[in-house]
Amino acid sequence: MEQIVRDFLEMVKIGAASGDERKIADYMKSHLVALGCEVFEDDAGAKVGGNAGNVFAYFPGEIEGCLLLSAHMDRVSNGYEIRPSIVDGEIVSDGTTILAADDVSGLAVILDAVRRIKAGGKRHVTLEIVLSICEENGILGARLMDLSRLRSQMGYIMDTTGPLGQLDIKRPYKAMIDVEVLGKRAHGGSPEKGINAIAATCQMLTGIREGRLDFESTSNIGVIHGGPKEPGTVCDRVLVRCEARSVQQEKLMNYLRYFENYCREHIKGTGAELRFQYEIQHGNVCFCEDDEVVKLAAEELKQMGVEPQLSLTMEGCDGNIFCAHGIPCISVGMGNSNAHALNEKVNVEQLIQSGELTERLILSYSQKRELREM
Repeated sequence: MEQIVRDFLEMVKIGAASGDERKIADYMKSHLVALGCEVFEDDAGAKVGGNAGNVFAYFPGEIEGCLLLSAHMDRVSNGYEIRPSIVDGEIVSDGTTILAADDVSGLAVILDAVRRIKAGGKRHVTLEIVLSICEENGILGARLMDLSRLRSQMGYIMDTTGPLGQLDIKRPYKAMIDVEVLGKRAHGGSPEKGINAIAATCQMLTGIREGRLDFESTSNIGVIHGGPKEPGTVCDRVLVRCEARSVQQEKLMNYLRYFENYCREHIKGTGAELRFQYEIQHGNVCFCEDDEVVKLAAEELKQMGVEPQLSLTMEGCDGNIFCAHGIPCISVGMGNSNAHALNEKVNVEQLIQSGELTERLILSYSQKRELREM
């Protein structure tokens, strides 16, 4: 059995979640140190009530320059007591839990790539490895990093759902929207003395444009919360939480203006007041086939006999944060499918090939000095 597969099987058995990455962090740190990396852990975990920070590792090279490799250490819920097995060339769970290929695949691929580079003995740039916490709950780990410590000129994110060959070259901006509807509390037996915030919210949201907005823009009304514990009181406050995403900033800002204007217009006549606020949580990833970070990966895939598949995904990742900081990054498919589900799986051969691809990316980048000077 290949070492990358053994690493994967070991790590998925280590329970983890957002905010509970300690054991996975220790596993990765110990293995990276054993491979010759300098390792540092920040204090981001303390800021989110977690038990581990983001891990930064540096595998020194002989050639000037630095290449970023990144994955995240947390996983969605139901990521404990995972019992993996290999069935027909795919790693699966027993069906009672997720597999946690998102993102144990990325962790295993990074370890494998460092191991390959060390064993190969070829000259290379320094590898800057960033392993984040709390990616699954709002990319919190990357958002809390001191990004000024990053030295890379380009990078690859080992975190996406898709086959070997998939390159996620577009990811969206994301905004969180909070709409607070304020009514007036009254006894349920005297409703005319109150203003029902629930009724006002229903009127406000009826007919609003949400869901799939276009091929690169979405909106979701995800949470509506309000009302007292007992139904005998007129509800005086409702909180509506939404998100909006678009690859294009202009489209996102236009939608945010539309959403606020629609809510303000349609709450008229209810007597309720409205408070509206939003936060842009992260920027976008937006590259084309001619950008160097894409060309390098596409060339190496073709050398392996794999046809590149340039993809738009509406999910954010740590790469959104790194791109906003000025480090071009795209996500690389590793053979994962059905992320976050009980039937999640990873193709063994594609996982192994992902380690080879990452080694190729490192060596090719190292040879192309012009990329580091762009």
